[in-house]
Amino acid sequence: MNEQRTQAYLNLINQLLSCNDGDEPRILQENRELLDEGLVQVMVAVAQQYENAGRENEARWLMNMAQQLAQALGLLGEETTATANTPRDYLNFLMKTLLKISENRNPQVIYPFWEQNLDKLDDNLAQILDSWTREKLRQIIREQAYSIAVYIGNFSNLICQFPLGDITTHKEIAITGYEIALTIFTFEAFPQEWALTQFSLAIAYRNRIRGEKADNLERAITAYQEALKVYTFDAFPQAWARTQTNLGTAYSDRIRGDKAENLEQAISCYTKALKVSTFEAFPQDWATTQYNLAAAYSNRIRREKADNLEKAITAYQEALKVRTFDAFPEDWAMTQRNLGEAYRNRIRGDKACNLERAIAYCQEALKVYTFDAFRQDWAMTQNNLAVAYRDRIRGDKACNLERAIAYCQEALKVYTFDAFPQQWAMTQNNLSIAYSKRIRGEKADNLEIAIAYCQEALKVYTFDAFRQQWAMTQNNLAIAYRYRIRGEKADNLEIAIKSYHNALQIYTKDSDPLNCLQTAQNLGILHYDQKQWQQATEVYNIAIEAVENARLEALNPQDRQEVLSNAIGVFHRIVQAHLNLNQPEKALEYIERSKGRNLVELITQKNLHPQGVSQEIIAQLNELKQRVVNEQIRLQHQSINQKLMQSDNLTPYVQDHSYLKEYQQDLDNFIAREIKDPLFSLTQKVEPIPFTEIQELTDAETCLLQWYITGEKIIAFVVSADGEIKVWQSSEDDKNQFLDTFNNYRRLYYSENGKQEWKNQLSNLLQTFADILHINDILALIPDTCQRLIIIPHVYLHILPIHAFPINKNQILQDKYDVQYAPSCQILQKISQTFHHSDFNKLFAIQNPTKDLFYTDLEVNILSTFFTEPQVIAQDNATKNAVLPHLKSSDNHCYHFSCHGSFNPVNPLESALFLANKEPLTLDEIFELRLNKCRLITLSACETGMIDINSISDEYIGLPSGFLFAGSPSVVSSLWTVNDLSTSFLMIKLYEILFNENQQVSVPVALKTAQNWLENLTIEELDKFLEQYQPQIDKHLALLQPEQRPLYKESLKLIKQRQPHPFISPYYWAGFIATGV
Repeated sequence: MNEQRTQAYLNLINQLLSCNDGDEPRILQENRELLDEGLVQVMVAVAQQYENAGRENEARWLMNMAQQLAQALGLLGEETTATANTPRDYLNFLMKTLLKISENRNPQVIYPFWEQNLDKLDDNLAQILDSWTREKLRQIIREQAYSIAVYIGNFSNLICQFPLGDITTHKEIAITGYEIALTIFTFEAFPQEWALTQFSLAIAYRNRIRGEKADNLERAITAYQEALKVYTFDAFPQAWARTQTNLGTAYSDRIRGDKAENLEQAISCYTKALKVSTFEAFPQDWATTQYNLAAAYSNRIRREKADNLEKAITAYQEALKVRTFDAFPEDWAMTQRNLGEAYRNRIRGDKACNLERAIAYCQEALKVYTFDAFRQDWAMTQNNLAVAYRDRIRGDKACNLERAIAYCQEALKVYTFDAFPQQWAMTQNNLSIAYSKRIRGEKADNLEIAIAYCQEALKVYTFDAFRQQWAMTQNNLAIAYRYRIRGEKADNLEIAIKSYHNALQIYTKDSDPLNCLQTAQNLGILHYDQKQWQQATEVYNIAIEAVENARLEALNPQDRQEVLSNAIGVFHRIVQAHLNLNQPEKALEYIERSKGRNLVELITQKNLHPQGVSQEIIAQLNELKQRVVNEQIRLQHQSINQKLMQSDNLTPYVQDHSYLKEYQQDLDNFIAREIKDPLFSLTQKVEPIPFTEIQELTDAETCLLQWYITGEKIIAFVVSADGEIKVWQSSEDDKNQFLDTFNNYRRLYYSENGKQEWKNQLSNLLQTFADILHINDILALIPDTCQRLIIIPHVYLHILPIHAFPINKNQILQDKYDVQYAPSCQILQKISQTFHHSDFNKLFAIQNPTKDLFYTDLEVNILSTFFTEPQVIAQDNATKNAVLPHLKSSDNHCYHFSCHGSFNPVNPLESALFLANKEPLTLDEIFELRLNKCRLITLSACETGMIDINSISDEYIGLPSGFLFAGSPSVVSSLWTVNDLSTSFLMIKLYEILFNENQQVSVPVALKTAQNWLENLTIEELDKFLEQYQPQIDKHLALLQPEQRPLYKESLKLIKQRQPHPFISPYYWAGFIATGV
């Protein structure tokens, strides 16, 4: 067959594949000079290529066309469908076939003989083959049996590829032959032949037409796994890689089993194959495996969805290094199209940019996938464009939706119900979504059309055959009925509810948490809007359990935070629904489940220890756990920085989790090897705190004040020891006014005038906050017996001095109660459980490392005298290298940092305390510390108590969280840039009170007392205070340069001009808070 003739055949085949239904006879008539046996052979060859590439619909269509053409040309003979052949006829044919194969197995020798005997290539031949072989094996010796097995194996290989006749039957005959061969090629006797036959059998089952698709894939997987018993990486690397790739494809297509687990298996197989199929050694295999890996990551259910899509994009782009437009145009186009789909689904980066990129990739694919040349691929690309335009952000929304509908209609020119039922159903679904969202036309009509398209899709997407797609369609149907205008409202809602519940049969919180979350969230909103509070709470609980499962799949804290943040509306509504049911205790429990979860888990796992092991094992365990935490924090830091650095937001960013996985594996191996406590597990889910345990944080004199800010209001919960919860809820206007005031507060704080206007207005701002929050109405809910208040702020409230809110003309909140703060009830519980240290005599202090804080030297010199074992690193000596070893292996009871500090609102993990040479001790480094005997951390520096108020999930990311994790039960920190002199006085008084043997007060009480003292300090009392510490002051002045000493006197002179109370402004004292126990 010459090359020119072959090209003519290929052109004709492309015409047939891309023509409209019904045009085939005309095209064949116009090209009748090409209708011959050669065309049939080329059709079969092309079909085989399509089948190997996974394009099964085209392959099947081409094979059917080849068979019809062969019959019309008389190539099948008149007796093709006759049943007149006797068993002897079949047996003679089989013997002749095996004899020819034994002499020469070249298809050019075998296939002409078979063309003359197509009437015998039917199911009867499979039966004859089976019965004759089994009988023959009883009569012959082992060596003869081996030869027969070889011939039968070759026979099966050849008939799998034979282009004429009924290819469905050919595959059945081949499977029979392989299974017979395996009775001779046993694992024990002939391992290599056994493995090769298992591999071939797996391919035959994967491509099998008869039988249930699910059954065939199970048998294929089993056969591939059998082959791998021989095809090991060390012994047969290429065969091992080829088998891994094929096994991965089988797992990707698998119908049975858990879909998520199947995809994990597929990813594992592809990843293994890449150890052998490298870019340098096998570029085409490498590119194919990268493409398959990308597809698996795109569909992956487990782990963090955003990260999976980044990996998919990266793998597709890798494949394009080989799959270029010039060298492999079809593969290039297919990869372009799928890359577009990955960008359409992408979570990271700018959504609008991602969608534009998705559209561009699809349009690139259409340079190859034309309607005339590649009809099916053209249709699939039309579908992808439809979805991209449906979701498009740029351009006119109404126009985009019209284009989406038009693209779907184009796809249906190819995707008919009869020819491509699955793709037809997919397109029906896409049309349904587009019409549900459509702006043009009558809304009522659009929704009816949307419902009709969903119902059409369900003709193919049945529960038994396509469960995932069935669930997706049920979800779409529910949305359409939820908004339906025609029909009875109650009936529509009932159908919507039923459809959502149908979808949740497949989208479970364990197997598919993200789809479960979305579906349950939509169902919950439906109940919520109908004021069906009980049903809403039940469904929202499913959504929250799905969120928590999805968080566990994420590898680093940043990803976990994003999962929770994306679902924060679910928490807002379940809290409100429980309040509407008069169940405030349940509302409080769900608030706790939404707050500071990363810190709760880190502290829990850090303090989790097995029973019955030595301290040496505990120490090794702690070291391995800390290594995992350090890597998680590093990845979180890296993730935030990467998002800030990306300029185009289109470049995929895939974090390297290899070290985290390695450290986690080392930890798991250590636990398995050294720890025999059956109840010990670091991977167990940290259970949320129940209300009974929240209540245990209170007593007869202690109440909790828990704040919560939702999208509509601000809520305050007062919990007392008697179990009663009282609730205050703001109006929406109050909430909006609070946000306006808060934004003004921040604007003034970060203004360019040195915060002077903010300082001037601070008292008025605190009064305004107290009024907006109706602080006196809330205090009226607190029992008269209460003397101590534990405040649990929420988001913005974390950085406001609630203790300094005025409650009347002459009183602030902490005048009425002792106030302590906590990030959440569960974090307070965790640190309370681990606080067992009463010693308070060993100090470690950092003193003025940048040498520009005049009064900090005096502060540390005085407070260090209270301790029996003080250790101070001062000024130039306080370098990072000098300080870190003390912090990492120290057993001090108090750590005092008198230095500069700064909060980084853009990347909170870069918030820092500044040591000598302005070297930062950052939050991520603080998480690495172990302060196991610490009782108090005092951060006598600026902005050390500020946290990330942009954390929607209220993760409490700031310097206090790092020290709480490091082991301190109590942290004193500041909410703004503080004054050097007033802070020094405040700190000296704080320690003076803590060491007053007559009082024995807690840190929060000592801080409150010190603040009240500073606020009300008169000039006369200031003089007495200075006189008390005059020896230390004189010593301090003596160390100063002569030109510095007048500055001390000048500053005191300025203070004394502020009569009668120089520090009465809350700026000087209210910024410090006590967090923890």
